[in-house]
Parts: sequence; C-alpha cells; structure tokens
Amino acid sequence: MLTLVLSLAFSAAAPAAADAPAPTTATAKPTRPKKICRSDVNTGSRLKGRTCKTQEQWDAQPQDVGNDVRMNGGAGTR
Repeated sequence: MLTLVLSLAFSAAAPAAADAPAPTTATAKPTRPKKICRSDVNTGSRLKGRTCKTQEQWDAQPQDVGNDVRMNGGAGTR
C-alpha cells in the first residue's frame, strides 16, 4: 500500500517537473583584445625575439627610449 502511494506521488510530480524548461544562463565570454606582435632586435644574440601586446599597451609605451636619454643629457646613466 505504501509503495502504491509513493509511486503515485512520484508519477504525479514527474510530468510537472518535465514540462518546466530548465533555466538557461547564457554567459557569453568576454571578448579579449587583439594582440599585435612585433619583432625585437637583440644586439649580440642570434635568437629572434617577439613582443606581443594589445594596441593600448603599444600606444602607452614610448616609441624611442634612446631619444629620452639624449634629450636629458644622459642624466642618471652614471
């Protein structure tokens, strides 16, 4: 008798649970910024180097570091 009651209870609850669609959480991956790679000149080395950065990182970096030293008169290099 008890098994009959339990089986009826489970069978009555099963269609209701099957009819309800499962909640879907569509989480989109955040887009990663595109990397730009440039070749490095390594003086005294036969190995080639590459540096990869985003466009924002390339823009933030000074273009000619040697020019800064020449303009400051070599201050801080002694």
